[in-house]
Amino acid sequence: MRLVSNAILSFNLLLLIAFSVVQWNDPDPYMWIAFYLLCAAVPLLALLKKPLKIVVILAVIACLLEMGRTMLGAYNYYLHMAQEPLMQGMNPNKPYIEEAREFLGSLIALILVIISQWLTRFSKKEEAATPKVG
Repeated sequence: MRLVSNAILSFNLLLLIAFSVVQWNDPDPYMWIAFYLLCAAVPLLALLKKPLKIVVILAVIACLLEMGRTMLGAYNYYLHMAQEPLMQGMNPNKPYIEEAREFLGSLIALILVIISQWLTRFSKKEEAATPKVG
């Protein structure tokens, strides 16, 4: 089970790092790079077997704040999604498209953070239940 857990944590880590790398073309890249790297710290610390609860809490709070900030734009996009593709250039007349992308990115990051934390807690329980030899 440890191998599967490490594979999922590695996937989460690589995905969040990839998210941070593609932010260089964003109008506010430093905020988004920092956001995704904060979220990537959760699976990284889990892989290193040094999870920090404060990092998890900060990542979850950052995700929830960003989702709250962009929620209305995401809803507005939902109302227009039949006419507007999500993958299009930024348009100052349609800020809800960018907010919908930011909302989805934050939601994905939150899901990856939660999965990583769940795997960390599951691994700790599994290690505690396994008898030590020697």
